[in-house]
Amino acid sequence: MATKSNPENNPLKEWLSTLPNKRIRTLRLVSQLTFFFLFNGVIFGLSRIQFPIPVVLPPGAPYATAWGGFSALQYILAVGQFPFLVLGVFFLTGAIFGKLTCGWACPVGFWQDLLSWLPISKIKVSRPTNRDLQDFSGFFLWGSIIVAGFFGIQRFNGQLTGGDFWTFMPFDAIIDPAGTMFVTYFYALLWGVFDTDSLLDTVGNLFLWKTFILAIFTYISIKVPRAYCRWFCPTGALLGYVSSNSILTIKRDPTKCVDGCDACEKACPTGVPITDESTDGIANNLCILCGNCVDACPDAMSFGFRF
Repeated sequence: MATKSNPENNPLKEWLSTLPNKRIRTLRLVSQLTFFFLFNGVIFGLSRIQFPIPVVLPPGAPYATAWGGFSALQYILAVGQFPFLVLGVFFLTGAIFGKLTCGWACPVGFWQDLLSWLPISKIKVSRPTNRDLQDFSGFFLWGSIIVAGFFGIQRFNGQLTGGDFWTFMPFDAIIDPAGTMFVTYFYALLWGVFDTDSLLDTVGNLFLWKTFILAIFTYISIKVPRAYCRWFCPTGALLGYVSSNSILTIKRDPTKCVDGCDACEKACPTGVPITDESTDGIANNLCILCGNCVDACPDAMSFGFRF
């Protein structure tokens, strides 16, 4: 069940008006901008590194300095190898920092935060619905792994050589909105696709499909903050398997809470039921450690270590 918020509210105006009291949000914005330029740093002369990063970063992006971890996972499986390094990076990052990279570094997370500032009425999603819709991210995660692994076994046995791009990275090729924004559209502009008299005669069905998927994800993320992170992102789903027990966490001191106050939950962009969480630290795998709840209630909420 979902309810609409007041359409007269302007999220960007509200955010800017409270900026002096939102130190963590300000730091996070600086971090997101910094990582956005670092991850696209080839345009500034930085070198590419062949290392998987636990954020959404399509490998075909022309100025990308690193490789998105889930993209690397699919590719390594698809060529018939086991992704020891990628899994190690994901599980070590998740075990220590939780989903901090989702909240502070991921370009797609940053994109969704910018969308949330648009002065358009928001939809508040109920707790059960928010929890149930998470299954989509698991479906995309394991569906992509199974498909990539299937082709990887064929290549390992010599039954398949080469293959279309989707057989190496099925999620990136068919669904990934980051790939559409940073790769598909970039080359479409470079090749003058949008300058032709008849766009439909120039582009293929896959281009139209990816544009449609991007439009859907964009609309949902405008209406529901961080919707893609909550329900669809396989990168976040993979981190979520260990993030619930991460060493770095956010804690709540119930002795400093006021009865009936839910300021922390209202500030959470992913809908974590914070007041139901353990005082030892938030264990919900939707938590991206953004710190919005700490800004909203600095007396009761704080960053800390689980152990």
